[in-house]
Amino acid sequence: MIWGCKMFVYNEDISEEDILTYAVQLEGKRLKDIGDLDEVNNWLSKSKNKGAIGNAIQVVYFGIPANSVKEADFNYHNLELKVTPIKKNKNKTYSSKERLVLNMINYETDYGYDFEDSPLMKKSQHMLLIFYLHEDDADVLDYKILKAIKFTIPQEDLPTIREDYYTIIDKIKAGKAHQISESDTTYLAACTKGAGNGKDERKQPFSKELAKQRAFSFKQKYMSVYFNSIFNQKTIEKLNMPEHMSFSFYINGILSSFIDLTNTEIEERLNYKPAKSLSEDKAYLPRLISKVFGIEGTQLENIEQFQKGNVKFKTIRLRQKAADNQDMSWPNIDFHEIYSVDFEESTWYEWFAETKYLFVVFEDTDKGTILRKHILWNAPPDMLEALETLYNHIKWQLHNDEIKVEITKNSRGQEVWNNNLPGKGFVQYFQIRPKGNKGSEFTTLPDGRKFKKQCLFLNKEYLHQLL
Repeated sequence: MIWGCKMFVYNEDISEEDILTYAVQLEGKRLKDIGDLDEVNNWLSKSKNKGAIGNAIQVVYFGIPANSVKEADFNYHNLELKVTPIKKNKNKTYSSKERLVLNMINYETDYGYDFEDSPLMKKSQHMLLIFYLHEDDADVLDYKILKAIKFTIPQEDLPTIREDYYTIIDKIKAGKAHQISESDTTYLAACTKGAGNGKDERKQPFSKELAKQRAFSFKQKYMSVYFNSIFNQKTIEKLNMPEHMSFSFYINGILSSFIDLTNTEIEERLNYKPAKSLSEDKAYLPRLISKVFGIEGTQLENIEQFQKGNVKFKTIRLRQKAADNQDMSWPNIDFHEIYSVDFEESTWYEWFAETKYLFVVFEDTDKGTILRKHILWNAPPDMLEALETLYNHIKWQLHNDEIKVEITKNSRGQEVWNNNLPGKGFVQYFQIRPKGNKGSEFTTLPDGRKFKKQCLFLNKEYLHQLL
């Protein structure tokens, strides 16, 4: 049934196929063209966020009154309408602007459900997703709808999502709901939901500690990969992972068979002859591990399963002399971001609260460089607290003109830049210092001053203890 200009009014006589057929007709339309402009304007004038956009589509296009009832939007079909923004990147690619929130976590009852019978599964297997293009400089009425599709969890993702679900549930059962982090899991996350600042804390059944209000959600990177797969059929190289196996189980299974082998023994087992040796190529170890997974090059984190889970890959090389071991670096610090963005919206938060890391550890020995260990790691709660303390102290310095710079010259007449940013020991785990010694590497502070680039490091002492 094609409605064209005829008014669509949702009722029990309409089939799910009718709903989906009508939904697809949204594709390519701008919000101002989905129905009566005055009605659309009425909703969008109240707010410019996705909630208002969702209400406009629900009410004006599908003829379903906006209400706060907990039942599904298409109640006769148990089908939930989810409207979610997509952004176009500078390189012309598309990515999801945010995670897809599914349903609130009820600490008091959710731990009693098996995955297959959970409210999460009932919600996530019956969703009509409407993707629209968010453009910062465009009028919201001109936002274009890119795709409409019914979502069901891909079969290949179910084992990982099931594992993620039980990771969250097991923390609730252990009385650790207050320690849940988005980086605990791979595709599914337990994101914070509400005003924050302690205003949305909830009781949990197995501890007296209050826990932040959270919701099940699919991670932003997971939604990016999903959108690109349905919108432009963009294919990304995949791990050869069996459909019944979770991401972590597969990673552990592959790497475990190479534990305690030297790099040359791994080469022989793989029948791999690299163009450059370990001493000649800084990227040798990442290339070797990629080869272990059947992937060419060094960008293992560009593989589909890594992208879906926002999993980053790092090799660590333990030297024979402890003094030769190195701190682990992250990208250069963006002082303008720290000045204007709250911690939980920052890239620092994303690096440690929303990202999981695959650490693959090699150790230099007299016999050779040996693969010793691998860890799927995420930052513990006290590390996030230390990071937030460091971030907010720098923010305070920037806002109060408290960053001081002293430029001196060394014995060779070279400029030496000193500053009063918090040094090693200010908080546990982290330090800030320049990365490398190139004197031309400068940035600016929000007040316009020239400033030598600084980098965030995770201390090698922690890494050694961890590994």
